[in-house]
Amino acid sequence: MNLREIIMDAIKFPISDTRKFLLFCALIILMSLSTILPSYGVKNDTLSIILSLVTLIVLFVVLGYSVEVIKSGTDGENTLPDFDYVKQFVIGIKALILDIIYFIIPTVIVIIVASATGLISSFTKIVYISIDAIANDANNLTAIIGTVPKPIMNTFTNSLTVTLIVAIILFIIFSLMSFTGLVRFAKFGSGTEGLRFREILKDMSKVGLIKIIVTLIVIYIIALALAVVIGLIGLIPYIGVFIGIFIGVPFVLLFLYRAIGLLYADAY
Repeated sequence: MNLREIIMDAIKFPISDTRKFLLFCALIILMSLSTILPSYGVKNDTLSIILSLVTLIVLFVVLGYSVEVIKSGTDGENTLPDFDYVKQFVIGIKALILDIIYFIIPTVIVIIVASATGLISSFTKIVYISIDAIANDANNLTAIIGTVPKPIMNTFTNSLTVTLIVAIILFIIFSLMSFTGLVRFAKFGSGTEGLRFREILKDMSKVGLIKIIVTLIVIYIIALALAVVIGLIGLIPYIGVFIGIFIGVPFVLLFLYRAIGLLYADAY
């Protein structure tokens, strides 16, 4: 599918089954109660604990359902998946673990780079020097920075630049692999499939790296625009927040995950 077809299909998809869409909306509003009710002055410690637990449980169900929405895209199905709350709860936990694994790797690499380039040690020295400067009546940022020896500041600046470049590159690479791994997990129902790096690279090659990047940029721009509209709706007194969360947020989520599934359909 080309980009236009993906976008048009993903926009129509959330309302392909009104009943299921409303059920998904109900899950989102249930997941949001722990945030919404306190903003209306409803405050109770016991209730807050219960709602926080409900939020966590429903969050996994929503994530699991979203994974199945991706699968519907890769399989070419035209309507929202059926609800199976226990199954989707388990899928949601697995999806979260998969995502954590993908971002542990670049995080560890960035920490190693930061240590090797002297970022951590130079930052620590700057902190201690700054504390001493404040204790000696340095009362503005310029005065505090002025007490840091130039070699230490140069080391910090250079190592920070290198670390940021490495972090950005790794974030982009592992984000793309994470998306593809999540799609493989959705398609085959196996966490192991989501970590098969060689197959993931093959899938990315089949779809086309440029197509993946461009499509993801476009769908996230559209999602951002929709989020702005939801924010404006949320400004309506009393009912705005509920309308935005009950309809807007579910629509955006289903749009995003459907588009991701369609994007990778050509790989299978």
